Parts: sequence; C-alpha cells; structure tokens
Amino acid sequence: MSRLCRSVGRTLLCLLSWLLIASKLWADFQLVDVIKEFGEKRYVETGPTRIKAGPAQFHPTLRSKVQYDDNILLEDRDGREDVIYEVLPGAIVDLPINKHRVTVGYEADMEFFSKERQRTQNDQNQNFFTLFNFHFPSWYVNVLERFSETSGRAGTTFTSRIPRIDQSIHPKIGYRWKRLIFEAGYKHSVRDFRRQIDDGLDFQINEWTGVIFYDLFANLKALVEYQVAQIDYDDASARKGTFNQARLGLEGEVLPNLVLKVRLGPHFRDYRVSTEKDYQSWVGEFRAEYQFRQNLKYHVEMTKKAVEATFGNVNFYKQHLIQTGIEYRIRPQWEIFTLGRFFRQSYAERAAVGDRSGFRRDHNMSVKTGIRFEPRDWLEFELAYEHYRRLSNFDTFDYGDNRFSLSSALVY
Repeated sequence: MSRLCRSVGRTLLCLLSWLLIASKLWADFQLVDVIKEFGEKRYVETGPTRIKAGPAQFHPTLRSKVQYDDNILLEDRDGREDVIYEVLPGAIVDLPINKHRVTVGYEADMEFFSKERQRTQNDQNQNFFTLFNFHFPSWYVNVLERFSETSGRAGTTFTSRIPRIDQSIHPKIGYRWKRLIFEAGYKHSVRDFRRQIDDGLDFQINEWTGVIFYDLFANLKALVEYQVAQIDYDDASARKGTFNQARLGLEGEVLPNLVLKVRLGPHFRDYRVSTEKDYQSWVGEFRAEYQFRQNLKYHVEMTKKAVEATFGNVNFYKQHLIQTGIEYRIRPQWEIFTLGRFFRQSYAERAAVGDRSGFRRDHNMSVKTGIRFEPRDWLEFELAYEHYRRLSNFDTFDYGDNRFSLSSALVY
C-alpha cells in the first residue's frame, strides 16, 4: 500500500509539471469519434470556427495525458507499474462548397514510458480520414476513407506490441423519394500486420449494403437493411468466409430529449473450414441518450455481434456488451462523470493453452469516474480513475489494472 501511495504521489507531481508544460488541450476530443453516422447522414462534428482561409475552416487540436498504470502489460500476476506520457497533436480542415463539403482530419499519438526497462513499449501511432459529402436536390453521395497506423499495448494475449495498418474506403449513394430514402453502399477494409510472424492474421473484407429509410416523423426514421460480405485472409485460406445479415431499425428522437438508435436482425457466417458450427444467430445494437435536464445526461448502449478472433485458430467470438454512463454538471465549468462497461466474449472453437483445453470464455469489466473543468469553451482538463478487470476460464488471461490520469486538451 505504501508503495502505491509513493507511486501515486510521484505521479501527481509529474502530472502537475506536465500540465504546466502542455496546458491548452481538450481531453474529450478524439479523431476517431468526430465522424458521426445517424440515419442516412454522415458528418463531422466540430466546434466553432476561429481560424479561416477563404472558405476553408481550420480546427487545430492538441491533447495530452499523463497516467499512472499499475499493470502496464496486463499480466495476471507480478504486474509492472509505470508513469506514461501521451501527446496527440492533430488538425481538422473543413471545406464547404455550396451544399457540398470536404473534410480532412489527422492526429498523431505519441506514447512514452518513464522507466528505462519499459522504453521498448514507447510507440507512435497516427490516424487520418477524408470525408466527401455531395448533396443534390433528390440524392446524395458521400465517401469516407480512414487510415490508421497503430499497435496494441503488450498484454496477456501478446508478449510484445503488434504493429498494424488498418485502412478502409466506404462510399454510399442515396436517393430520396417522398418519405423514403434508398441507399446503397460498399466498403473495402484491409488489416495488414507489419511483422511477418503475424501475417496469418492479415485480411480484407468486401461489404455490400442496401438500406431503405422511411420518415415516420420529422426526427424519427424506420429502416430495413441487408448486408453481404466476404472476408479473405491472405495467408490463411481456411479462414475465408461469407457473411449475410438483415436488420430492422429505428433511429431518431422518439420523445423530447430521448434519442434512440436501434438495429436488430439475423446474422450468418460461413467459413471455409471450421471445427464447430458457424455463427447463426441474431445481432443488434441499442443506443439511447436521455437529457433529464439541462445539466444531467444519461446514456446506455447494448450490443451483440460476432468478431474476428486473433486467438489460436479460432475463427470468431461472440461478444455481448452493455455500457452505461452519466454526466452531471455541478457548476457551469465543472462536470462529474461515471462510465461503466461490461462485455462477455465467447470463443466459437476449442483451443489449448498449456495443459488446458476448451472453449475460452472471458468476462471483462471497466469503470471510469472523474471530474472535468472547462475554463473556456476550447479548453478542458480532466482528472480520472479507471479500473479494468478480466476473468477468463483460461486463468493465464486474467488481469486487473488500475489507472490514475490527468489530461488536458485544446480544440481551437
């Protein structure tokens, strides 16, 4: 306990000194979260524009975080502690052209570990997107391209960082006729692991999607969606497969201050080779956000889906997730928040680890709570505590992790 207190004390001193060095940041902003999709709309959410050059609008961003982590490798025992510094500079450029819009975003992510023996965990990642939105009287076209060069922190599944490149392009075209919108989309996604030892996990997915939206009311839509996809593993032909999915949905404001996004339906996966029955069940997502009053907001999310696995020769796992959070503004510039998350991952095929074999089952949970201070509309500070826990029937994958962080950010 005394060791933890000394470490937390040192961390708080580092946090304060870091805050003086990197003072103008916005902790909540993340490049991957600024792109919103709701109904047929796809757009980028930014703050007010303060920097312009002709019609172009510039939004420079700078985020920073310093964090004490008592188990940086997510080990089941003898966890290593460290203080980690993270710096994320970025920018969004928005160019409106009549009713059309082109938006480009970039963000770098630099992570530095304090202790000498953990310097091999230092990492630099980057994210980039381009969004083209073209609107005409009766129809629209939008194209979203994403690029991410990243790696996951080492942990109980992997013994070192796993660098990879994720890239996707996703064009959609839609046509409005009275209260109906007919939309067709295509998405090509590629995941390319950079180390030769991981090449067996490289894959690409081609998806074709058709959606019909119907305007129930001004702010509420019903929809029916069908999707077919093919997945192709470059060096693991046995994992090639075809996915089919049909869903019904409802999106919009069903009551004053209550916004819903619901999609539900059957999903079928057919892999070339599988030791067990492929996925033949329903998938769905439910998201709700309710503004109780001006200073109090609650949100909940529940999803069920099948996810490609990176564990042994298992093709996929089923994931059930529930997430809930509340934000309460106690003063005009002060807000407290809590976010809880629980998800279960059930792997579809038997695997062996050491002298243990069977179907892997993981139960994961995390809780984050903290306080935010916003002295300006472009400046934010956040002090938070997070606890992570995984319980697995393969004991080697169990871990617990505690993180104390101070972050600050600027979006100008």
